Amino acid sequence: MKAVIDNNVIVDALKPNPQFEAEAQEILRLASIKTIDGFINANSLTDIFYILRKEHGADKAKAMIKKLLLIVDIISIESGDCALALERPLNDFEDALVDVCAKKIGAACVVSRDEAFIKSATEVEIIKPGEFIELCKKRY
Repeated sequence: MKAVIDNNVIVDALKPNPQFEAEAQEILRLASIKTIDGFINANSLTDIFYILRKEHGADKAKAMIKKLLLIVDIISIESGDCALALERPLNDFEDALVDVCAKKIGAACVVSRDEAFIKSATEVEIIKPGEFIELCKKRY
């Protein structure tokens, strides 16, 4: 199953947030053992790196990103994707771009804990991390 993993889930796994880290780390584990095909948008890497660098320093952040690249695949972003995202009825451009890219690769869902994103009108289903893990348990 193809799943796009939203930035907040990646950050929760790599810059542990006690409230969310277990689920986030389980999602990355599922991607690492290829139970799921995990994806992130190319632009997500810059955001994730920025957060990790502030927390851990540049060298450790680079090492973490290199490991992440072994686990997830990167969705390239073209100008047409950006134009489509601007047409989506979402107020958050980043969320709209994630939705466009998820549809582009035929993802089953986007895994996110962003409540506004979850409730928004998207073309690809947005699933909370815990619900996604339960879905994987049922399928695999």
